[in-house]
Amino acid sequence: MNLSKTTKTLLIFLALLLLGAAVFYFYKQENANPVSGLKPRLEMAAVRIDAITDSTLDLTLDLLLDNPLPVGLDVANMAYSVKMNETVILEDEYAKPFVVKASDSSSLSISTQLNLKNLIAEVNEQDRLDNDSADYHFEGVFHLRKPFLGKDTLRLAMDRRAFVYHLPEIKVVGFNLEKFRLSESEVLLRLQVTNDNPIALEFKNPTYSIDLGKQGNVLEGSNPGGTKVGKNSNKTFEVPFTVDMGELLKTGGQLLFQGNSLPFKLNFKCKLASDNEMLKNSDLNYVVEGDMEDLQELKKMIDKK
Repeated sequence: MNLSKTTKTLLIFLALLLLGAAVFYFYKQENANPVSGLKPRLEMAAVRIDAITDSTLDLTLDLLLDNPLPVGLDVANMAYSVKMNETVILEDEYAKPFVVKASDSSSLSISTQLNLKNLIAEVNEQDRLDNDSADYHFEGVFHLRKPFLGKDTLRLAMDRRAFVYHLPEIKVVGFNLEKFRLSESEVLLRLQVTNDNPIALEFKNPTYSIDLGKQGNVLEGSNPGGTKVGKNSNKTFEVPFTVDMGELLKTGGQLLFQGNSLPFKLNFKCKLASDNEMLKNSDLNYVVEGDMEDLQELKKMIDKK
């Protein structure tokens, strides 16, 4: 087939145009930003409860930071916060430097303390609205020691929908003298454990001690095995305590001057078991504080002495 000179020129021009486009495409592929489409990812691996008082909650947060970038992340420190339905329930800083290698993952264990005021207020609000779940938002701001792509901070966040968690509540509801001796006595302590969560909780191998005034461990007891409290329920059980009469009698002078205002502290320790992965195998150290007005049986026992 014979082509005119004009047609041949157009075909050559079109071929050169296509070749140029191909060359440009492969050049862009070879010189593309190596980190485009790659972003570090943050996960919450576990949350452990270390201690609970009437105003604070000590937590350990186990974080997993995945870095798919071809360069490492040299982090000077990290500021972080946790929100529950837009209410900030925790703000803190992890001040230790750490490095996440290129194309690698690193775990981070953070010990922190949460003030229960905001958490309890938000839980009460959700109870009022009859909501049994909430949106939890964790955000970390990583301050880099070496800027990367012109940035010296990296902001990562994760969201999770979970049930509204109610702290287990433990109350002293009774105190009965079982055996009375001059050297050592036994007392039965009645405790009521309330679980307002949609999951069952089990308190494994709990141990107890009571401080009276300035005297520590005046009473000690344990309950080998486990105490299971079903979802949205409470349970009352009795714990036998051994009483150190020597330590107990040392509180006599304090009782004389302070009477019903003499403070006591119940220390409750156990391993918390649950079907919920975030709570499973958490160490629980629950502190209940009050005064002698709540433990009249102890005063009667000292009066007998």
